[in-house]
Amino acid sequence: MATCLVTGGAGNLACQLTWALAGRFDRVVLLDVAARPVGPTAANACFEQGDLLDAAGLDALFTRYAPAAVIHLASLLSGSCEQERDLAWKVNMDGTFGLFEAALRHGRPTVLFASSVAAYGGKLPAVLTDDTPQWPATLYGVTKMAAERLGCYYHEKHGLDFRCVRLPITVSRHAPAGAASAIASHAFLEAARAGRFTFTARPDTPLALIYVRDVLRAFAGLLAAPAAGLSQRVYNIAGMTTTPGDIAAAITHRLPEAVLDFTPDDAVDRVLASWPGAIDDATARRDWQWRPEWDLARMADDVLAAVAADTEAAR
Repeated sequence: MATCLVTGGAGNLACQLTWALAGRFDRVVLLDVAARPVGPTAANACFEQGDLLDAAGLDALFTRYAPAAVIHLASLLSGSCEQERDLAWKVNMDGTFGLFEAALRHGRPTVLFASSVAAYGGKLPAVLTDDTPQWPATLYGVTKMAAERLGCYYHEKHGLDFRCVRLPITVSRHAPAGAASAIASHAFLEAARAGRFTFTARPDTPLALIYVRDVLRAFAGLLAAPAAGLSQRVYNIAGMTTTPGDIAAAITHRLPEAVLDFTPDDAVDRVLASWPGAIDDATARRDWQWRPEWDLARMADDVLAAVAADTEAAR
């Protein structure tokens, strides 16, 4: 029975991923310290409560399920990393190290790691490439960069089939509250639910975004790619380059009564402006035929329709 193990398995991204993997794997095992998944999962998914930092528990899990592939999503996110640095290092680095070691002990399954453009930092070029120097400015970004390099080490020195995707700002109706990276997601959500939204960024700030449906396709696509065709271990992917002003226009075109305004917050805008506005993903397109399917117009239609369906279901 072909099994895929997903760490961080209680989260919305992991839950949605079960549907994208259902056609390829007989079973998808979701692992998380949380008590249960936050959303619905595919019929062939099962949930295991456990801690990546528990080496014995991880060994028992690998022995029980013998996964052919692992998708590593477990991570403390950006704000939490700054607030709880010790825990951030344990989860993001010690947990990743322990997972790689467990993979070596249990048949060397393919390991796909979800990284982020937060692994970059400093003065970035107009177009970000796979080889742009990485000088992350946050602990979250530092751990993502270090985990990328650790995975490459395990590939080169120990034969682990490590693969990695660096994600731009992801738009999802399940975006976390309070994160600067969630500004685009919350614009759609609040405009649909409350009829108004205030952007804390300038209307012309370039944003590199990707829709969550394309993220799911990217994970599934890179995981399925023949190893012989991969020229590197870590890949940037791109979705669209847009601005808060463009997002506001897309929303008001579909929700004419929504009130959208701009009150820029210098701290938020500095964070957004420090991230890439455009990403070159030519290598991913060449090596594993990556292509984004969702542009701003299609994404706006889909997000707003999904929020309307959620609202109706709640009634």
